[in-house]
Amino acid sequence: MAGLQTIINNCNGMVINRRKVVGLQITRNEIPRISLTPTRQPWKFTLTMPSSLKYYEHRDLLEALDTMDRVSPEIVTFSSNACLSWIFRYQGQLNNAQIAGMSVQSFVGNQLVLQNLPPVPSTVAIFEPNDLIQLGNYPYPFTSTTRVTRGSGSTVTVTTNRPNILSVNVVGLGLTVGNNCDFNMFCPNMPTYKLIPGGYAQSNGTTINNALIEFSDDFELYEYVGTA
Repeated sequence: MAGLQTIINNCNGMVINRRKVVGLQITRNEIPRISLTPTRQPWKFTLTMPSSLKYYEHRDLLEALDTMDRVSPEIVTFSSNACLSWIFRYQGQLNNAQIAGMSVQSFVGNQLVLQNLPPVPSTVAIFEPNDLIQLGNYPYPFTSTTRVTRGSGSTVTVTTNRPNILSVNVVGLGLTVGNNCDFNMFCPNMPTYKLIPGGYAQSNGTTINNALIEFSDDFELYEYVGTA
């Protein structure tokens, strides 16, 4: 298993940040002025690691992290670990086949228009707030900011948390939703590690481990949107 995916699967604390970049200035007469910097609003995860990973079981992890260093991205998901899959679980009411049948008609700004809707009652929820939506195989999830129901028309419009950041033609692309979505992440701070006593293990009378891995800091994963 690759490096950052292993970090996600074993973390014991997570901070999620995808807020806009906002500047605040207070005038001399104490009137606040807010300025918004247009960005791609990348996802950011801060992951805290336990000091319980056994060195002999995770030497491949350390090699992967050292090889990636601070520059190489990795595609990760929250679906491969049952303990984490609930975080971005799909909340809508469609089944897998109905989701697979829909496609993108257009995506301008933060207005995502979907077509090929399933024949379900108009009150059925296609998306609930905070549901993840991925277009095609491009690992840059968006979220629905509101509850979206089927309605009676041939299309529905989803207001997304950020504008379309994809440089490709998205018309006709299918959807991936919920915890099946992928994230393209890198770790610009890439913590170092040290070995501390613990995790003793023997094999055929030979010591194969007496060290646990302790990382120097939290892992700050940042969405790699340069090629989106």
